[in-house]
Amino acid sequence: MMGLTWYILGLFTSASAIFLWKLSERYALNIRAWSGLVCGIGLILFSIAWWVGAVLEGVPRAGSMGILLFGLPGIVLFTTTLRYSTQRLEKLSHPAAQPEKSEAEPARVTLRNAQTRGVDKSGYWVFLRYGAYVSLAVAFIIGIVTDKTDYESLILAKYADLELKKIHDDPVVFQVGEKHDNNGEYILIQEGQGYGGPFVFGIRIKDDAKIHEVIPLADKETPAFIKKIQEANYRDQFVNRPVSDNFIVGVDIDAVSGATVTTMAAAEAIRKAAHVAVLDYFKLERSWQQTPWKIGHQEVLILLLFVLAFLPLFNKPPYKYLYMAATVAVVGFYLNAAISIGSISALLMGYMPSAREHLIWWILVIGTIAGIIVLGKNVYCYKICPFYGVQYVVNKISGNRLKPSPAIIRNARVIANFLLWLALMLIFSLRLPAAGAFEPFAMMFSLEGIGIQWYILPLSIIGSFFMSLFWCRFFCPAGSALSIFLKIRKKVASLLIARRTISENQDG
Repeated sequence: MMGLTWYILGLFTSASAIFLWKLSERYALNIRAWSGLVCGIGLILFSIAWWVGAVLEGVPRAGSMGILLFGLPGIVLFTTTLRYSTQRLEKLSHPAAQPEKSEAEPARVTLRNAQTRGVDKSGYWVFLRYGAYVSLAVAFIIGIVTDKTDYESLILAKYADLELKKIHDDPVVFQVGEKHDNNGEYILIQEGQGYGGPFVFGIRIKDDAKIHEVIPLADKETPAFIKKIQEANYRDQFVNRPVSDNFIVGVDIDAVSGATVTTMAAAEAIRKAAHVAVLDYFKLERSWQQTPWKIGHQEVLILLLFVLAFLPLFNKPPYKYLYMAATVAVVGFYLNAAISIGSISALLMGYMPSAREHLIWWILVIGTIAGIIVLGKNVYCYKICPFYGVQYVVNKISGNRLKPSPAIIRNARVIANFLLWLALMLIFSLRLPAAGAFEPFAMMFSLEGIGIQWYILPLSIIGSFFMSLFWCRFFCPAGSALSIFLKIRKKVASLLIARRTISENQDG
């Protein structure tokens, strides 16, 4: 493989040399132009070799970081120098005049566009569209039917040497051995809602009314966040704690940096189980405080940005750029709270976290959907989304204004819708919002990603150098889902207006 890599790099190097030779025949390149072009090409070729070597060694994360650290600056340096060379330096030769378009050309173009539009509305595309809807409905039903994990069997298998007796169904409670007076030993299974889906824990409480073990049974959270709380030994905080404690993140439980939402969801499941034991089995007085509303500066910042997104003032420079910088800084790097297809699918499946602890989720996800339904405006994709701001800045730096043809734009929407369908098929059939979430948002702003995300992020950034909003146009499933919501809303509004008009005409 490395031999093939060196061969391809040799071809690229030869092609680059020929390109520089032809460019020097056309423009009077100075030392600044030569330095920028050669260094830019060198960094790009080096990043390719780095990436291939890292992938072959089984460390794709290092390969992606190499592309970002060397390939990205190389592209910036090369494109800016090329623009400088073609716009500022003396031209040595003149390109041949472009032939004028014939009068028949516009007609041919119009006919071709009309034919293309006709294909879009053919029975083939209608069949695919409704077939996709039906398949998603089937996957949703399959997911509900098959999502029957037997947590009781898991507990019985884990404690096969104990005498367990099931004494309650909702929540599931096992009594260990015999009960003496008001004391006893119990294992409770409880669920808490996270950012991406529910957490299910079992907790073992002995006759001293303390938690002696926390048993993770299932979770539907983003794997990168689960890894964080596992590495931080998050569950150890609950061991040997009285069941009547608060168990509130930020009060008597420490959050895990970069996974605050996940830690709150896990704490919710453990808290609910412990407090059931306090009231129903140990007959103790309620002494813990109610979970408070989490309203701090983070929630205030998100709410402020969301409200400002609806103001026309921030549609034009310089306020547009100030707002964009704020979303990248706050929504992206500070909170890493971008909406993904996992967030939208969790809403569709009823995995809604508590508003008390996850107000940011409610503001972004519920607020965006409400804005579409009530006002007919999708302010998230081209205003609040931090990845939109990153793409916009990258394209401005490059200066490239590659404008794809209308046919490519239509096909791009087909690609994005197909990726949306594929992601939802995985999510609905597995009842796992994280299963189909492949967006590079979390990785972009926290450098925490898994699998294919390490390849998607460099592709998205580099693509944005040559085409405005490259990711949004071709790949973003969350954007496609919000666009579909907006289309449905517009169709419903048109039908209501038409019905009202007919009713008024009849009355008149």
